[in-house]
Amino acid sequence: MSRASRAISNISPLRVIVFTGTISMIIVIAGIAGFVVTQQSLLEAVEKKQACYLDLVDFRGMLLEFKVARNQANSEIRGKERAESDMKAQGDTILVHYEKLVAEMKGAGLAPFPSVSTTLQQWPEILAEENLELFGFELDKSIEKAKVASKEASVRLVVINEFFLLFILAVLLTLSITAGWMLHSNYRHTLMPLAQLVGQLKLLNRNIPESIRDTAEEMKKDLTITGHSSDIAQITESIMKFCGDIDAKNKKLDEIYIRDEKTNLYNYRHFKEHLIIDIERAKRLNDRVSLAMIDIDNFKRYNDANGHLAGDKALKILADLISSQCRAYDVPSRFGGEEFALLFPKTDTGTTRDIAERLRKIISEHPFPHEENQPAGELTVSIGVATFPDDALDWPSLITNADRALYRAKAEGRDKVVVFASMESQGTPG
Repeated sequence: MSRASRAISNISPLRVIVFTGTISMIIVIAGIAGFVVTQQSLLEAVEKKQACYLDLVDFRGMLLEFKVARNQANSEIRGKERAESDMKAQGDTILVHYEKLVAEMKGAGLAPFPSVSTTLQQWPEILAEENLELFGFELDKSIEKAKVASKEASVRLVVINEFFLLFILAVLLTLSITAGWMLHSNYRHTLMPLAQLVGQLKLLNRNIPESIRDTAEEMKKDLTITGHSSDIAQITESIMKFCGDIDAKNKKLDEIYIRDEKTNLYNYRHFKEHLIIDIERAKRLNDRVSLAMIDIDNFKRYNDANGHLAGDKALKILADLISSQCRAYDVPSRFGGEEFALLFPKTDTGTTRDIAERLRKIISEHPFPHEENQPAGELTVSIGVATFPDDALDWPSLITNADRALYRAKAEGRDKVVVFASMESQGTPG
């Protein structure tokens, strides 16, 4: 018995369902085919018997008309020969209909009139007055038999239809019982291991340090809308929590990936991606993108005099001042060393120059630690500004020309803002 149970448990439920479904489909198709053939045969039999019954009734009417016509002819003295001729022609017509009716009755499975089928050669005698009564009696019996046979054929047709419905119900019931049996037999081998998996997922959730989330919100929505068993709900909730932790760690990784560690500004990689995207968007929309390159004046001297830790602190203070003057869609970045880049989407040269000048004054007036040792007694910055497409036709040349404006600000004494367009108007050599 245990071997049989193990063998059953090892059978894939899907395989059993597919096999059962296939067999059931074959049985249903065969049953439908047999039902259609049988129904068609019974339907034809019903139609033949009903047609034969109606023809028998019509034939009885013909006999009655013949009988009435003959009685009238017998009562008339004049035209007796003509009347006999008409009666003979009418009798021949009745004979033709009778022969057709006999063939129709045989085709419908009904027995012809037994008392007259052997005396067809003596048809005029059958139509004689004394024999016609017997013939009519036999005809009435045949009509009654045809009526009964037609009703029996109709009943058989109804029975076969009901049998077919029972057959379909039996197949559906068999499928339901099979599916229920498979669910019952596989419960201990599916849902119980899933419950154990819940505990493993909880341990996994606490121990894995970092990962990525994809489907927690969808799972949460599905768990809220659709009812589940407690086992499945436990698994889903555990995976949701797991994915929530993953999401938080993923966001932290994203920030580390795009942020500069010392200043918390965007790094060069993120700045470059945004610059390329904004330039392409400006090309499509016929818009402008401005760039301000910022460099701390004499920062090497500040580092040498005060140490790198003090220099890092000054960089962080400067980065905070830059961020405070940026709009929500601007991209403040650390370009490298003591150089910063401010990307201004959808901004013209004049607006960028005003922002840069305001930022320069704020930095110059802000007290930095140990700034008294600087040549001017304060920590200052030089800024170069360039705008696409006025000063450059692509992103590399925009960086290059903003850098050139920055170098001009350095050359003119530092603590200045220089716009590349003003350099071009002055005819600055290449």
